Amino acid sequence: MASLRLMLFSLCFICLTCLATSTLNQETEFECVSMYTQSALQHPQMKNHQIQTKPSRELLSMLSTSNDDTITKIVSEGSEECPKGQVPIHNPKTSVTNNFIYPQQFTKEGRLLRQDRRVYKRIKNKQRTKTKNIHIYSSMLSQKYKKHTSKGFREYNQHYAIIKTFENTTKKWHGAQGLFDINKPRMGQQQYSKAWIWLNYIQGNVMSSIQFGVAVHTRLYGDDRPRLTTLWMAEKQQNGCYNALCPGGYVQVHKSIYPGMVYHKVSVPGGEHHTVHLSVAEDPVTKNWVLTTGTKMIGYWPRETYMAEGASEVYFGGFAGTSMAQTLSPPMGTGDFPTKDLTRSSFIKQLKYVLPDYTVVDINSNEIEYYANDPNCYNVMFLKYVDFDSRETLTFGGPGGHCRL
Repeated sequence: MASLRLMLFSLCFICLTCLATSTLNQETEFECVSMYTQSALQHPQMKNHQIQTKPSRELLSMLSTSNDDTITKIVSEGSEECPKGQVPIHNPKTSVTNNFIYPQQFTKEGRLLRQDRRVYKRIKNKQRTKTKNIHIYSSMLSQKYKKHTSKGFREYNQHYAIIKTFENTTKKWHGAQGLFDINKPRMGQQQYSKAWIWLNYIQGNVMSSIQFGVAVHTRLYGDDRPRLTTLWMAEKQQNGCYNALCPGGYVQVHKSIYPGMVYHKVSVPGGEHHTVHLSVAEDPVTKNWVLTTGTKMIGYWPRETYMAEGASEVYFGGFAGTSMAQTLSPPMGTGDFPTKDLTRSSFIKQLKYVLPDYTVVDINSNEIEYYANDPNCYNVMFLKYVDFDSRETLTFGGPGGHCRL
């Protein structure tokens, strides 16, 4: 009997030891830090900044009128809450700076490179044999993509399947939003794939940008789980910065929902779909650019360090690439090419932007163009107005592979 008790005790001790070791080896996804000492506020321009902890009444009214009852069904789960006065900041696997911000390179004359003119010409010739419903690829984005370097890691093989607003030097947008399908494409090491919205402001050779959505990024996060992800750049931060770790950048205010947070519920093509509503809009009162899910405020980019004039371009769609040269490009979306079947394709629904008078409207199908820089690997399909719940909708994706740059 004594030997049996000793054996049971030994087994229990081994189990507890293994459990403790397993717990210690798990990644700490975030750390709770003081809201008032987070990195974003450690910048000279933020010296007199007043932290915004909730949307203004005007912004809340905008968000409430732009969302419908489907918002109540949307994934908005967070982690355990941080204590009062503290906020969750994701612990990255690598440096947060990057230099792969925008999907075009301009020549000084603003013209297409000779090689890209040939590419666009081939696309146009192919389209002449198809019906009017087939996508039109934007010549304005068919630029030669360059390899960028940064302190943290390099990004290669960047590919886009997007719709974008026409370039406009006078009209400005003050926000954008969408209902994101949460997908988990198969990622290898050093690969990333995103369902993404860009808000860009370009002045000469300088660009400001807020980018947000759902991303799988194995180099940044160390795993292949889909996460809420943001990236921003400003005039004095041209390398860009992921999430919440740069001075003068994104300010976290929610106690449990944060950039870097994992979405555990993932859509199944042909099965159950899980979605999240994400929006970035300039608050009419504070002029900060506020990140929300539904009507919940997650955080914001301060007015002191970001676009005072609004965005001159808005992009919606998919973005994929690698952190190593000479590797296959990863899948995008579900890994399949887009179709009109929303049960099997990766989508962004309820595409809206914010006008200069702070009204939230469906995107105007007459103001956008379509672009995929290698239709053999990825593509985008704009379905326009689908129904009352989906409204303006796009599907995107592709298998990746040996893709043309």
